Amino acid sequence: MSKVIDFFKDYELSNKIDGKLLYNQSLAKFSWLGVGGIAEVYYLCESFQQLEEILTSLPKECKRTVIGQGSNILIRDGGIKGIVIKLGKNFQKIQLLNNIITAGGATLDRVIARYCEKESISGLEFLAGIPGNIGGALAMNAGCFGADLNQIFFAAEGLDYFGNKINISKSDLSFNYRFNPLAYTTIFTQVSLMGSEGDQLQIKKRIEKINDDRNLTQPKGIKTGGSTFKNPDSNISPLKAWELIYKSDCHNISMGGVSFSSKHCNFIENKQNQSANLIEDFCKLIQKNVFAKTGIKLAMEIKVLGER
Repeated sequence: MSKVIDFFKDYELSNKIDGKLLYNQSLAKFSWLGVGGIAEVYYLCESFQQLEEILTSLPKECKRTVIGQGSNILIRDGGIKGIVIKLGKNFQKIQLLNNIITAGGATLDRVIARYCEKESISGLEFLAGIPGNIGGALAMNAGCFGADLNQIFFAAEGLDYFGNKINISKSDLSFNYRFNPLAYTTIFTQVSLMGSEGDQLQIKKRIEKINDDRNLTQPKGIKTGGSTFKNPDSNISPLKAWELIYKSDCHNISMGGVSFSSKHCNFIENKQNQSANLIEDFCKLIQKNVFAKTGIKLAMEIKVLGER
């Protein structure tokens, strides 16, 4: 057995696991794309204290990976070494104080939006259009329809990958487009967001419009990873990623059951269940072709994890 499996086997002998601990667990069902390799150790965490203890005690060389709802990850066929951590239901509580919404890191973005509607808190409606949970949204500065987490972020709590407690305020972070500098070193267990008092009916209407627009322009009921590529900086190109893909005549390319959705050519549709590497190869082909025809290299928005 590996060192990380040995560690957890020993840990289980003297500790009750708050959550679930699995070895050599397939991760295909944890990605919206429906394919992927195995996790050496998969830990569904239900206790902040136990997570802190485990991260502190793990061998330093053990790789740590955090996943959320799987809406924007691609897990390579070779799987993920070390421990894969997913926050459970105990990290889904929501509170409101002085127009500040505080939610556990595993709380779904759309659930926060609906909570704000119920409490007549405005400014967070766009969360209804972001798949996944708030911890993941913060990790990538997620956004849609002209808004992103940077605009509403107030504070966050969590742990770094070695178990040290982290408290972050807005002034501590310097966000960029779809980028948070702490994304690969921090587990966001709690996130606080700034709202303002609003009219419940107007909030409801804005959420419904976001959902309607999303249904009109984005595919549903398929295996996808959401937006595949980031939009280029406007100083580099005025065209969005999907426009560059279309202009480069890449929207009709397919590879072994992997193609773009006919509804939106920046959303992959995966019709095969054999290989995640095939999806990555498809993405590389698109990047190569778009660059050849436009001189612009598209950057992945989907997060690629694991080993080939």
